[in-house]
Amino acid sequence: MSSRRNNLIVLGLVVVLIGVAAYFIFVRQPVAEATQLGLDLEGGVSANLQGYKDDGSEVTREEMDLASGVIRQRVDSLGVTEPEIQLQGQDQVVVNIPGITDTEQAIDVIGRTAQLGFYEVLAFAPNQPLVVSEDEVEETKEELRSELEGDPAYEEGTKILFEETPTLEGDEVQVQGFVVPEEPGVRGDALETASITRDQSGNRQVQVDLTGEGGDEFGDFTQEILDNALTNGTTGGARLAVVLDEDVVSAPGLNQVLNGGSFVIENQAAGGLPEDEAKELEVVLKTGALPINMDVLSVTSIGPTLGSDSLKSGLLAALVGFGLVLVFLLVVYRVLGLIADVALLIYAFLLWGLVVAIPITMTLPGIAGIVLSIGVAADANVVIFERIKEEIRRGKSPRTAISLGYEKGFKAILDGNLTTLITAFILFALSSGSVRGFAVLLTVGVLLSMFTAVAVTRALLGVISDRGMKLSAPMVGVSKESIENARPARAGKAGAGAR
Repeated sequence: MSSRRNNLIVLGLVVVLIGVAAYFIFVRQPVAEATQLGLDLEGGVSANLQGYKDDGSEVTREEMDLASGVIRQRVDSLGVTEPEIQLQGQDQVVVNIPGITDTEQAIDVIGRTAQLGFYEVLAFAPNQPLVVSEDEVEETKEELRSELEGDPAYEEGTKILFEETPTLEGDEVQVQGFVVPEEPGVRGDALETASITRDQSGNRQVQVDLTGEGGDEFGDFTQEILDNALTNGTTGGARLAVVLDEDVVSAPGLNQVLNGGSFVIENQAAGGLPEDEAKELEVVLKTGALPINMDVLSVTSIGPTLGSDSLKSGLLAALVGFGLVLVFLLVVYRVLGLIADVALLIYAFLLWGLVVAIPITMTLPGIAGIVLSIGVAADANVVIFERIKEEIRRGKSPRTAISLGYEKGFKAILDGNLTTLITAFILFALSSGSVRGFAVLLTVGVLLSMFTAVAVTRALLGVISDRGMKLSAPMVGVSKESIENARPARAGKAGAGAR
C-alpha cells in the first residue's frame, strides 16, 4: 500500500508541475514571447563605451574590470541574460545586449556613472516647478540659471543643479533649479541598498537603506541642514537634494532629523515616480557606482549573428533526434519503451517550462545542451531497462526484475550524471556568454532527467502493475531464445558448485 501511495504522490506531483509549466508557457504571456532568444538567434543592441577620469589621468585595466562587472549586474537587473561584455584595449568596453527593446533606457542605465551625493539646498527657483514642453527644457534651464546666479547664496564653492521630472502625460517636463555646495555632505558609499516601494496612497517611490555608519552620518548631516535653515532663515525652509550624476532626482523638504537609516526618493505628482525612472534608480543605486566615468562612443542595432535559419535548423535537429530516441526506445524495449517515451515527453515539457520560468536565454549552444540532456535522460532509461532484461534472463519475474533493475541501476545512473554535472559546473565557472547558457541548460536538463527517468517511469510502471496488467518477457523486449540460452549457463554454474 505504501508503494502504491508513493507512486500516486509522484504522478500527482507531475500533474501539478505540468500545470505550472503550462501556465508559464501559454498563460502568463503569448506563447511566441515565452522563450527568450539570445544574441545569436534574435539580435539586439551593441554599445561601445569608453572610460575616462575627470582629472585626465589614465584609466587602469583594473578599473575597467570593475566597471564591466557593474555593467553586467545592471544588464542582468534589466531582465536581460547572457549579455556579451568584452574589454577592448585599455579603456573601452563593448556591451552586446540581446533582445532589448528600449535602447535609450538601456544605454542610460549601463553607462550612468551613478555617483550619488546628498547636498544641502542653499537656494532654489522657482517655488513650484515649471511645467514646459521637452523642447523648452534647455531654454528654461538657462533662464533659471540666470536667476539663481543673482541669488546671494550663489558664491564661490557652490554650483547650480537642475531637477527634470517627466509629467504623467509624457510630453511635458517639470523643471526646477537649485544652488548647492560644490561637494556633497554625504556621499553614495553610505548607501547599502535600494528598492521600489509604495506609500500609503499607492504612489511609487524608491526606498534607500543606509549602512549603520552611513545612517549616523546622514543623521548628523540633516541636523546641520535644519540648524542652518533656522539660523539663516532660508526661504522655503530646510531642503535636502539627492543628486545622481549631477542631476537632482529629488529635493524633499526637511522637518526633522533623519536618523532611521533609510529615506525615500519620491515625486509629488499623482502616482509618484514614473515606473521607468523608479526602475532605473533602483538598478543604478543597487548595483553601485561605476569606478570611472563612461562615455558612449556608439550604439548600433545588430541582427542575429546566426539568423532564423540556424534557429529552425537547430530546432529541427533537436526534434528529429528526440523523435528517433522515442522510436528506438519503443522498438527495443516495447512496453518499457512506451513508458519511457511518456516520461521523456513529460521531461521535454517540464524543461520548456523551466526555460521560460527561470528564465533561460535560448542560444544555439543552449539548444545543443538540451539535445545532450535528452540523450542523458534516454541513457538513464537504457541503463535501467538493460538491467531489467538481464534479471529476466536470469529467471526473475518481470515485476521482480523491474524492482531489481531500478535498485541496481540507480547507482550507475547517479555516477554518470554526477560526472556530467561536474563538467557543466566547470564550464559555467570558467566560461561566459553562450557557453554558460549551454552549461546551465545541460545542468537543468540532467537534474530533471534524474527525476523523470527514475521516479516518473517507476511510478508509471508501478501504477500499471497495481492495475493488474502482467508484463511478459516479450513485452519488455526479452526473447524466449535469450532466456533458454541463459538456462544452461545457470545450470552449469550450479553443477560446478555441487562438485
